[in-house]
Amino acid sequence: MRQYDDELKETVKLVNNGSVKQAINLLEKNNEPGVITKDKDILYYFENGELLTLDNNYAAGRDSWLKADEYVRQWEDAVNTDAAQMLGSVGSYLVNDKTRRYEGQDYEKVMLGNYDLARIEMKKTYEREKLIESFREKEYDALQEDAKTKNVTVDVTQMKDYPMAELDTPEVNSLKNGFQNAFAHYLAGYFFEVTGEPSLSEPGYRNALKLAPNSRIVQSGLKGVGRHRPGAKESDVLFVIESGFAPAWKSITIPIPVPRQTGFMVTPLSFPVIKSENKGFVPSTVSVAGKQLSVETLTNIDTMARRQLKDQMPAILLRTVIRAVVKSVAQDQAYKGGVVLGVLTNVATVATEQADERSWRTLPDRIAVARATLPQGNQTIEFQTGTGTFRKEVAIGSRFTIIPIRITSGTVYMGQPNTLGSGLSELSADTAVSKKASKKTVKKTNQ
Repeated sequence: MRQYDDELKETVKLVNNGSVKQAINLLEKNNEPGVITKDKDILYYFENGELLTLDNNYAAGRDSWLKADEYVRQWEDAVNTDAAQMLGSVGSYLVNDKTRRYEGQDYEKVMLGNYDLARIEMKKTYEREKLIESFREKEYDALQEDAKTKNVTVDVTQMKDYPMAELDTPEVNSLKNGFQNAFAHYLAGYFFEVTGEPSLSEPGYRNALKLAPNSRIVQSGLKGVGRHRPGAKESDVLFVIESGFAPAWKSITIPIPVPRQTGFMVTPLSFPVIKSENKGFVPSTVSVAGKQLSVETLTNIDTMARRQLKDQMPAILLRTVIRAVVKSVAQDQAYKGGVVLGVLTNVATVATEQADERSWRTLPDRIAVARATLPQGNQTIEFQTGTGTFRKEVAIGSRFTIIPIRITSGTVYMGQPNTLGSGLSELSADTAVSKKASKKTVKKTNQ
């Protein structure tokens, strides 16, 4: 079975070091038909879109994300038209969750968007959030009904050896759920404000404030709706700073009491855990045009992933124990056919017991923003990266401008300033940051 986390480690390492073209080549190699997968799946289009965008190939990156979005739309259509079929994941009972078609983590589903059609995308994000919420409730109800028919009763307190404390932190508990994020709604507020629709802008900011009630930037956006009016030679500039890489999903095995024909038997079962790797550094300020702009993190993917896992853990536990019960019946039947057959079945059961480790690994770990009214023209941007000081001159020539930035531990990918309609997420990998430059100004090198 595909070991996706191991497969993406090298890809992430290459992106960290600024070697995006090599990362793209490796992704293509790992997705050749017949090698690991027969067809390219949603994960390929997630990762491919990110890598192509970092490599300046904006149109191809956008097209890849749109293909990923088609997978999510198919999932939405299936939920809306035949939710029962979506809930009946027979394959996951027989082998493990990795046998199910990967539909994307819930927090990944809402990170896609074609910003050239921003009005439609903002509405789609809201509808997608509501559908995810409804489906997860139905999924757990269906699993409970199935558990009753198999006489299975479980409780998360049975998972004594599971690192539950990692899912029960103040940061995780402060989130409403694992799929809504303040940045998406703040961006909706910003978009409608700068396009002259304050009545639509206000709901975006209010939704963002519900998710990030202590955010000064969101509070300021809501208070200033309709008041941000840059002068003739000024621009309302939004810096979108993405940093690090989304956490990895790992599989661990812990003993759980499972009902058997002869009574309960403690059985080793596999469950997913979240591991923070390549966490992002977020600068506290951005210096530009003589101003020190405060930077605020609006979305923490690591925390969202943990909240999603915490919310879904009861369902994961149910599904895993039900699978163990089904397998135990198969083992009992196999032993009736002979010791050798029974042993082989038992070995196969242990070998295939593994939690799903798939996730969008090149997704940033954090998304932060800074906003200010700045003079148009060439301006020098400066901020800390964790390994040194980054400095670059950019041309601000529009009344409303978004400047996307991606910071990894080894590279800064600096986007060209974008006006709305030209693609909000277009980044250019034109600057590499040396890991050795921890105590000196970072030197810029073209890639």
